[in-house]
Amino acid sequence: MRILTLAIAVLLPAIAACGDDDDASGPATDFTATLTGGEEVPPVPSTATGTADLSVNDDQITYTVNVTGLANAVVAHIHIAAEGALGPVRLNLCGTGAPQPPCVSGTGVLATGTNGTIVDGAISFDSLVSAMRTGGAYVNVHTDDGEGEQNTGPGDMASGEIRGQVVAE
Repeated sequence: MRILTLAIAVLLPAIAACGDDDDASGPATDFTATLTGGEEVPPVPSTATGTADLSVNDDQITYTVNVTGLANAVVAHIHIAAEGALGPVRLNLCGTGAPQPPCVSGTGVLATGTNGTIVDGAISFDSLVSAMRTGGAYVNVHTDDGEGEQNTGPGDMASGEIRGQVVAE
């Protein structure tokens, strides 16, 4: 009887662990990007900053982009390219018209939502998520003061004022 009790005591934790299906080494589903002017290509001397939090669940991306000190925000997107390179827009986050809301300037939530609008079917959802998992995507926020020439400085960077590479958490 003593051997049976000992065997149960040893095996019980192992049996309980078999029911644990959490695979910490599985594909990333949560991502973040730290947005600064220094990450733009070429760098922009902006004091604005931001963060983007993205979460993939099945076939949806939920996102929130927060900014500090950003003036005249007009659009925000996810682009596909490696750090230090420019790439095409693949997912609209705000400012591009229905179904995306306008971007909000200042400090606080710039954009929040689920999915966004994939640009002209130019990329599949799976390809976008793959780029996010491999460091091949970035979030970019564009600004425009609506006066004269574009790209004259902070608050007027149609090419992009703050940017951050998407990384898995």
